[in-house]
Amino acid sequence: MISGKDLPQMESLSDEWKKKILSSAVFARTSPKQKLEIVDIYQKAGNIVAMTGDGVNDAPALKKSDIGIAMGLRGTQVAKETASIVLKDDSFISIAQAVAHGREIFQNIQKFVIYLVSCNLSEIFIVTALGFFAPASTLLPLQILFLNMVTDVFPALALGIGEGDKTVMESQPRNPIDPIISNKNWISIVLYSVAITVSVIVAVTYCKQAITSDDKIVNNVAFITLAFAQLFHVFNMSSAHSNLWVNEITKNKFVWLALLVCTILMVLVYLLPQMRLVLGLEVLSAKLWVVSILASLIPLVLIQIYKIIENKGVNQKNIPNQVRT
Repeated sequence: MISGKDLPQMESLSDEWKKKILSSAVFARTSPKQKLEIVDIYQKAGNIVAMTGDGVNDAPALKKSDIGIAMGLRGTQVAKETASIVLKDDSFISIAQAVAHGREIFQNIQKFVIYLVSCNLSEIFIVTALGFFAPASTLLPLQILFLNMVTDVFPALALGIGEGDKTVMESQPRNPIDPIISNKNWISIVLYSVAITVSVIVAVTYCKQAITSDDKIVNNVAFITLAFAQLFHVFNMSSAHSNLWVNEITKNKFVWLALLVCTILMVLVYLLPQMRLVLGLEVLSAKLWVVSILASLIPLVLIQIYKIIENKGVNQKNIPNQVRT
């Protein structure tokens, strides 16, 4: 703890004193000028500074800090107008809750973007792959449009309004200069897209070799497999360390509602002759449906296995050598 009377002037502040300030937990009896200087020291050290205050003398530091937080009950009008956030209950717990909620919102935005980009990228991969070895069975433009409007949008919206991972406060703060989608996220997006592409290629190859060589039927199998692979893919958006069966995705009622709506729309498309005609679909046998559904589960299985292996590797690295031995 450092008292305000013990703090030297900023002009004569040595490197040793700066280190002492940065390592201190409490500053007592500080003047408005000293509060401003302390904030400046922490910011120059690369920290994101949040300043709480309730009085007029706190206003300069509230303004200087990255996030000024004023007390709503006992705070002065000057402090409230200067701050970025006003606590209605004057509780420090509310600050932590707000940080957690902000992190959850950010994670939801990430999941929303990653899900949509990986689904759309997989469509590009699939069209390209089918163009080489099954050009007559490639996806039709209206089929892709249907997927983008139905199987992509509703699960993505559900991800955006979920409650988020409850362990967000256990992770380190993100660097504010980092992009929303990091290089690691881009690697994940490519892996997700490749897994979805593999599921469609497996279904198409099996149908062409073991069931039928009718290009229109094979096209329908590719369409169904891709549609349900994208729907099941929403469960891959759970946190890497979360439980396989119980996580922020499986507990999100909007995700289940989105899957139900998309499944009903897919069924209606095949039940209505007019819609089948528009999308170039045929009535498929039960065997073809089973093949398509089973193949659509491949991305979910592959990604979950990858997450389990990755988590084991991370946990193994965190164990000290002597304990591991």
